[in-house]
Parts: sequence; structure tokens; C-alpha cells
Amino acid sequence: MGTIIKSSQFNKKMLDKTNLPIVICSDLPRFNKIIFESGFKELSLNKILVEILVKKDTETRTQFVYEEVIKIITSKQSPVLLTDYEILFDPRYNIDVIRLFYEISRRTKIVIKWCGMLEDDRLVYANPVFKDFHSYNIHDYDIICVI
Repeated sequence: MGTIIKSSQFNKKMLDKTNLPIVICSDLPRFNKIIFESGFKELSLNKILVEILVKKDTETRTQFVYEEVIKIITSKQSPVLLTDYEILFDPRYNIDVIRLFYEISRRTKIVIKWCGMLEDDRLVYANPVFKDFHSYNIHDYDIICVI
């Protein structure tokens, strides 16, 4: 299912051809150049999502997160480079973040700058001692991870 590719395989043609979510696990400057030349627009999610969620009743707020994220991202007119989305790992929301990214990719092209680490074949967010710790086996998802 999931694929890991080397940075040398990441190019504009690959971005244009795939509809899978692409998770960038490295911070090479050439990635940004390729992504922006391909028409992707950066979306910093945390602030936008918080502004929407604070308007919801605190008792039911967690029910709206998944759908609101999809609405926010798919409402953009261009492919999206997703950054600043750490709020999604909040344990109160009980979201499978990688599955959410896949769901979004069915509606719009998305590249995600991974805010955690890649360890073996796992995308890891936070340290296991923290409540917001998450670990995802890449091969359980239809995604492309770029190292």
C-alpha cells in the first residue's frame, strides 16, 4: 500500500501524476520549489480550525473536527501544501490523521509536511510518554512518503 521514495524521485511530473497524499519527511529546499512550481498553495491549518471550533459548543466540538478539516482543505481552489496541523493529534478528537489525509486526497491534491519523524516504516508524532503520541505504519495506508 504505502510507498517510501527517495528525494531524488520527487519531481513535478510525479506530483502531477499522483492523487495519493504525499508526506514530505525531509526539509530539503528543493521540495518547496517543486511544490510551489506545481501550483500548490500553503495552508496553515491550526489557526483556521481553532477559529471554527471555538464557535461550536464545547460539549459537541469534537464531533465536527474531521468534517471541518475536509471542508477547509477542499474549499481551496488549488492543490494544498498542508502545514501546522498539530491540532489533529489532540487525543480528544480521536482522528486517524493519515486516513484523513487520504480522504482529502480523494477530493483535492495534497502534500503534507510531516511534523514528526519517520522511524523505519512508521510515521511518528510526539513521544510515547505524551497523550498525543501517534504512530502510523506507512504500509497500512495509500500514501507516498518522501525521504
